[in-house]
Amino acid sequence: MSAAVMFLLVNESYTEDEKKPVTPYGDSCDLCSKYGICKSVMSHDQAHRALMKYYHSKGLIVEVDRKNGRFIRAKVREKDKIVDIIIFDRRSGRVRSIY
Repeated sequence: MSAAVMFLLVNESYTEDEKKPVTPYGDSCDLCSKYGICKSVMSHDQAHRALMKYYHSKGLIVEVDRKNGRFIRAKVREKDKIVDIIIFDRRSGRVRSIY
């Protein structure tokens, strides 16, 4: 098996209890459309609330690490364990795992 195929097979983060990925590839928050279109660029506070709502529905906690321009980097936790690290685009509403 090639290294590229192995990378693709182990690249998604999962919670212990579920077999679904914590952050599905290319998912977006409820404030924007699935096509990456928001009515306006969210403020950092709006984006933080959107992330908290998105992950709270999955029983997870979000801790914002960095705010850099239109992007927010955050850790997603399940109790005391980090289950994903994500980047959130405030302009498009896209949530991407970088874990």
